[in-house]
Amino acid sequence: MIIEEFTIKDAKVTLRTPSMDDLINLTMLINSLVSEKAQIAFTQKVTLESEREWLTHHIASLEQNKSISIIAEINNELIASSDMQIQPDGEMGIIGIIVKKNFRNIGIGTHMLKVIIAQANQRGIKRLRLHVLATNNTAIHTYAALGFIETQRIANQHFRDNRYIDEIIMERTI
Repeated sequence: MIIEEFTIKDAKVTLRTPSMDDLINLTMLINSLVSEKAQIAFTQKVTLESEREWLTHHIASLEQNKSISIIAEINNELIASSDMQIQPDGEMGIIGIIVKKNFRNIGIGTHMLKVIIAQANQRGIKRLRLHVLATNNTAIHTYAALGFIETQRIANQHFRDNRYIDEIIMERTI
C-alpha cells in the first residue's frame, strides 16, 4: 500500500508498506550495508531464508497493528526501510531505519522518520526510542533535530574494526 509520494533532488520517492514481494530487495539492501560496513547493528550478511522468516513475522505484526513499517523506492529500487515495533504496553515504539549508501544525507531518512512519528502519534504511542552507534554522528544529529535526546549509553556494546563502540539509546515523547 502506498503511504506517500514526494520528490527529492528531482527524483520521485514512493513510501509504502513492505510485502513478501520485497524479500530479495530487502535482503540485498541489508547485505549491501553489511558489505560497506555501515554503522548499523548488523555485521554479518543475512540469508534469504532468515530474511523470509523475519519478513513473514514482520508482515504478521503489521496486520496485527503491532508495528509500523515503511520502505522507500526510487524508480522501483528499494533504497530505505524503517519500522517501529510497538511495545506490549502500547505506549512505546522502538524505531529502526536503514538507508542505502547513495541515498543518505538528502532527506529521505528524515522524511521517513517524520512519517513514522506521525503514524505513531495517530496510534496513541507516547514515547519513541531508537538505538544508534556512538560513531554515527550524522544519524545522531538527525535524531536530535527530530526531538530525540540521549537517555542511555551502553559502553563497548559493539566491536568493529578492532575497537569497541558505545551504543546510544535516544528517546522522545510525542
